[in-house]
Amino acid sequence: MRSAKEAGCFPFSSKRVCYIEVFPDGTVRQVSGNHEKIAAFENALHERSKLFAVWLGEWRSDLFVVDDLAAFESENNLFR
Repeated sequence: MRSAKEAGCFPFSSKRVCYIEVFPDGTVRQVSGNHEKIAAFENALHERSKLFAVWLGEWRSDLFVVDDLAAFESENNLFR
């Protein structure tokens, strides 16, 4: 697993990125749509869940921990 922050140019708003939210009790849900992204952002911000992203590539897909919540919020225009 890689760090989105360390990637330096993670494409948070790309349609080739799939978001996954994982809760402490083991519940996993796919995040899609603006309302779910806002909820996942707030949960991760308040440490109620962890947010992950799968960046789909041509030859492989990589898993990233979303550890730059400010960039996630900004690039997805969550509150605009």
